[in-house]
Amino acid sequence: MLVRLFIASFQANSGRTFLALAGIGLGVALGLAVHVINASAVSEMQQATRTLSGDADLSVTAGKTSSGGFDERLLETLLADSRVAIASPVLEAETQPQGAKRSIKFIGIDIFRAARLQPGFVGEAYAPNGQFAALQSNTAVLNQAARAQFAESDLRKITVRTGTIDVPVNIRGRVELPQYNEPLAVMDIAGMQVLFKQVGKVSRIDVRLVAGVDADEFAGSLAATLPAGTAISTVAQVDQQSAAVSRAYRINLTVLSLVALFTGGFLVFCTQSLSVVRRRAQFALLRTLGVTKGELMRTLLAEGAALGLIGGLLGAAAGLALAAFALARFGADMGGGFFSSLAPTMQWNALPIAVFVALGIIAGLAGAWLPARGVAMEAPARGLKASDGDSDNARMPPLSAGVGLIGLSILLLLLPPVKEIPLFAYAAIAGLLFGVLALTPSVCTALLACTGARGSVVTGLAKRHVENAPAASAAGIAGVVASFSLMIAMLIMVVSFRSSLEHWLTGALNLDLYVRQGSGDTNALSPSTGAAFAAIEGVERAEFLRYRSVMLDTAQPERPPVSVIIRPVREEVLAAMNVLERAPTQTATALPEIWISEAVADLYAFKSGKSVLLPINGVAREVYVAGVWRDYARSFGAIVIDRDQYVAWTGDAQINDVGLKLWPGVDKANVISAIRNLPDSERYEIADAAEIRKRSLTIFDRSFAVTYALEIAAIFVGLAGISANFSAAAWARRREFGMLRHLGVTRREIARLLATEGALLGSLGAAIGLVLGIIIALVLVFVVNRQSFHWSMELHMPWLALATLSFVLVALTAISATISGRFAMSRQAVLSVKDDI
Repeated sequence: MLVRLFIASFQANSGRTFLALAGIGLGVALGLAVHVINASAVSEMQQATRTLSGDADLSVTAGKTSSGGFDERLLETLLADSRVAIASPVLEAETQPQGAKRSIKFIGIDIFRAARLQPGFVGEAYAPNGQFAALQSNTAVLNQAARAQFAESDLRKITVRTGTIDVPVNIRGRVELPQYNEPLAVMDIAGMQVLFKQVGKVSRIDVRLVAGVDADEFAGSLAATLPAGTAISTVAQVDQQSAAVSRAYRINLTVLSLVALFTGGFLVFCTQSLSVVRRRAQFALLRTLGVTKGELMRTLLAEGAALGLIGGLLGAAAGLALAAFALARFGADMGGGFFSSLAPTMQWNALPIAVFVALGIIAGLAGAWLPARGVAMEAPARGLKASDGDSDNARMPPLSAGVGLIGLSILLLLLPPVKEIPLFAYAAIAGLLFGVLALTPSVCTALLACTGARGSVVTGLAKRHVENAPAASAAGIAGVVASFSLMIAMLIMVVSFRSSLEHWLTGALNLDLYVRQGSGDTNALSPSTGAAFAAIEGVERAEFLRYRSVMLDTAQPERPPVSVIIRPVREEVLAAMNVLERAPTQTATALPEIWISEAVADLYAFKSGKSVLLPINGVAREVYVAGVWRDYARSFGAIVIDRDQYVAWTGDAQINDVGLKLWPGVDKANVISAIRNLPDSERYEIADAAEIRKRSLTIFDRSFAVTYALEIAAIFVGLAGISANFSAAAWARRREFGMLRHLGVTRREIARLLATEGALLGSLGAAIGLVLGIIIALVLVFVVNRQSFHWSMELHMPWLALATLSFVLVALTAISATISGRFAMSRQAVLSVKDDI
């Protein structure tokens, strides 16, 4: 019976069934694709990290290579510990050699110690004379990815920029590490310390413990003896850091895909509602023949589950295909700037696929539950009676349900994020959505009561029908309310974010030109070179910038390091930095001042006006938090330090970027030409601030392309729901329309009646959806984005776009209602009156 009923339902509603399958499949496909792309990228990063650390149990690190490393004498402390079996020092640096297409990671190792932890480093790393190439002076061995960066004729010797000096490096032999596909060069650590001016420094010490020693216990006992800003992390914590890089962005994309899944479930609801109305008499006959309520309900739920299963399987196949295409065509970026340099192979397993298919089944069951419950609870005699099948007021959800959900949502908004994920905020949005949907019948009744009784007879009939069946009307516009409110919310959030980003870019890029010398940690400019830029005709001033990184909380090494921006801090610089909060001027002390981004304030509990310890080159410096500024570039935090103070602490006067402010009216092309006439100018990368702003906004628009697509899909899903609802209504009210035709109402007037009902429902849906969308937008702007990415934004309301969308929605619902209710204008509706004779 189940198969026959399902086939009959599919044949009667094939178009809408395909729409329901497409909605569920879209949600599953997007969610699974996001998961597979991110999992592939994170897996590649984790495999690369594990390849470099080999069989180590722990790693002592100061964060990224740009942190400057720490004193290598810590190695002696580790080797003296009886719990340590092997300790292997590593120095890392990233630089772009002359002629290379991209930067290369240089690894300096003690090859005899590394051979016991990372045997892959030794592998084929031999010179032609049989000696270890990595032990020779100024010599490196490259993997295939690094060799591919150069022409074959240049692979005997390459030129590496270390600070401001070019140094030739001989290339001998090769090294290949499994699961590491990024460009890599291996050198002897002593030679690399000299080459990159890091004598006495290491970036990392990989440790293997004696068998039976607990890694967590060992890490806890060692933590107190480490230099400031140095952390000891287990393999699991390193894996967590790789996953944390894109976690918030990935979760937000997944939630968007679940919105598509929700709309797919609503399409199942509309399809099943229409199917139930058309088969109402059949179900009533089955009840009289002995089929129980439970059997009938289970049968209809099975139909919904079947739709969810088929849609989920189709979506899973589409999701895997989409992930494979995206990884091959765009890499693992996903539009958010994460993993942009990775091109991982697709990796997947059965469990996530099963989870997403199960979500599709749940969406199908949820969509089928209300129609199934309604037909199962209906008395057989009423179903057999030749009468219209409108829902009555008894089916209206209780007001307490809607009010309770909205009240619960408000309480959820007061709760903090869970592991930096706004789970309660998302739950609050869901509560607001379902709470308003539960209140929609009552809201519709109240709004209609305020409209009065003006208008033609047709308008009066349309208004009275909507008033007399508020639950059925609410069911018809539920999809419009849900999809339109989410569309409005995302539109307001995206417009607010884009406007805030544009304003931030104007301040962050307040200079006209930016110059740097290639990519990588070691490619830097000297102060004398910066002075040469400042002396160019047309340049008003030059600002020198340096970038480092620090680990603020070594007790949580799974957190990515915080960026440190070293630049002159003057009042005009602060004015351009989007400072949100300024601390009182110091009175009792005169501590060095720092300016922290919102992420540092959120993640590390730094407070404006308080003194904190900042680790710089292994020394904890007491500093004063002078204020908080907005930063959209680094979601894990950034700290601004005055350049003079940093140079006094470290003696490091090198420069990563030079920003040039030109005099008004000066032609940028002339200044760029003058820079190109300076020595070594072929190594300079020159960027126009206007072009950077334009490119940044283009990347922003591309990253929200999925959002735009889902917004469009959501509104069409809502219209499909309206269409299905009016088709069901036209079928259920066929005798009503037939009687109106017998009384002399023309087809044109029936069409006007349907269009008026559609416009009326569309207006109600647009009004409720607009208010709900604005409320959800406030949650997204002020709660979700702050908890997800640790930045704030200003609210910008696109009133013209909102008004236009509302007008278009009302017009489309009127058209959709007229087209979908064409049965009411057919001769079959006239003949249906005979059922009552």
